[in-house]
Amino acid sequence: MRYLLLSLLVASCASQTRLSDASQTSVSARHAGRTVELRQSCYYGNLYDENEKWLLSPHAFAHTYHIVNLDNAPIHPQGQKGIVPAGTAFVIHQIEFPAGMALARRMLTTPRFNPWVYLKPAVGESVDRTRPWYIMLLPMDIDDEEKVDKAMGELFARQGQVSAWVGQRSPAVATAIRNKELVTGMREDEMIAAMGRPLRTFFEPADGADIAWYGDREAWVVRGTVTAVKVGRAVDMGKAAPTPKSDAPEAERPRVDPSEAMPASTSP
Repeated sequence: MRYLLLSLLVASCASQTRLSDASQTSVSARHAGRTVELRQSCYYGNLYDENEKWLLSPHAFAHTYHIVNLDNAPIHPQGQKGIVPAGTAFVIHQIEFPAGMALARRMLTTPRFNPWVYLKPAVGESVDRTRPWYIMLLPMDIDDEEKVDKAMGELFARQGQVSAWVGQRSPAVATAIRNKELVTGMREDEMIAAMGRPLRTFFEPADGADIAWYGDREAWVVRGTVTAVKVGRAVDMGKAAPTPKSDAPEAERPRVDPSEAMPASTSP
């Protein structure tokens, strides 16, 4: 029995990341201490069964998952509490990779094989502070420092960038972004700031529309602008491979004034 328990402990600590120890230390140190802003408005709530940290997710908890049960069915996070708007500032404490004692400390009923970004709200931000940490999850398949930096750049912007950009939107669009709503007339980058990247995408040839699916809602996007908002179609979240987006030539898509576009991701 003693050897069985020891074996289980060793197994629970086995590294689940392909990054070397040196790369883990390097990339975490590169981001630690930075004050950044959320690129996308996020829901927050329980980190699955972990009750001392908040999970941040661009997508509604009912429509996203990071772990599955023994039957390979999705397990959704619970206890969605509210919204943290795009442009909210956080301080990055560390990026914790699934290896060694960090992995052993994580509850089995959490996304323990993902890298966790530990965040603290910046001074002056009006967010829930009843738990010490907000956690943003990075993809499990990250295998080098460049991919970590890319994933971080897709989630976070430098302090002041997104808040200023949201403030330059029309009142209707700025309100939609802060409240995670879809409104007709918003551009695709504004839609993503409000809702995150689509969970699935489809194409309607008859309308020339890309369909951005967000579970209970979907946006019909024509030439880079939301032209309709509809009730989301039924989609099996257990199914793989979203339908590719439109293959319409790039020349047929509208050009966005660079001064109006969401600030691009940059390395720390």
